[in-house]
Amino acid sequence: MKSDRLNRWRYTLYAPVYDQLARVFTATRRRAIANLGLQAGERVLIVGCGTGLDLDFIARDVTVAGIDVAPGMLERARRRAHRFGHAADLRLGDARELPWPGDSFDVVILHFILAVAPEPERITRESARVLRPGGRVSILDKFVSAGRRPSALRRAANVFTHVLFSDINRRLEPLLAAGGLRVLADSTVGTGGLYRLVRAEKPATPSPAP
Repeated sequence: MKSDRLNRWRYTLYAPVYDQLARVFTATRRRAIANLGLQAGERVLIVGCGTGLDLDFIARDVTVAGIDVAPGMLERARRRAHRFGHAADLRLGDARELPWPGDSFDVVILHFILAVAPEPERITRESARVLRPGGRVSILDKFVSAGRRPSALRRAANVFTHVLFSDINRRLEPLLAAGGLRVLADSTVGTGGLYRLVRAEKPATPSPAP
């Protein structure tokens, strides 16, 4: 698909400078991962792991796996994992078709992928599939507030941001519904509330049919 090739190309291009560009979110990443309350021995999957910036805040007694579509990003993530002493299983691949069996992880991290990648509903479904019942999810990205329409300025800006790095007009609620995920905490981050930090879970028991 054209969008797949675009993402692979642009994030390989951004890889050498990505850490500097993303530095503004360091405190938010730290907060997001702290909110997950990771325990020794838990299994964590970072979907769209990029250069591995989330690894900075994950203890070495947590088992980490990750996947990314851009080889340049993944190579940097592997170097970071080695530097921080993580024996991480980091793979090149498509977040819409995760190469792990169901119920493989206690936690899934979805930071800066759902507003970037094509077919984000498939990503949340796959994330929920590999997550054990009762497992937690951390989401950080650009989403329109629930029940609100994007402003004219935001719609205009999206013409450019969608090509450069991200769609800024996506709605999170349909993505959560696609994966059957339940929100535990939801807060806005950054200027104008453009970013949302959400903690969710996969219910321990399926919701009853309507």
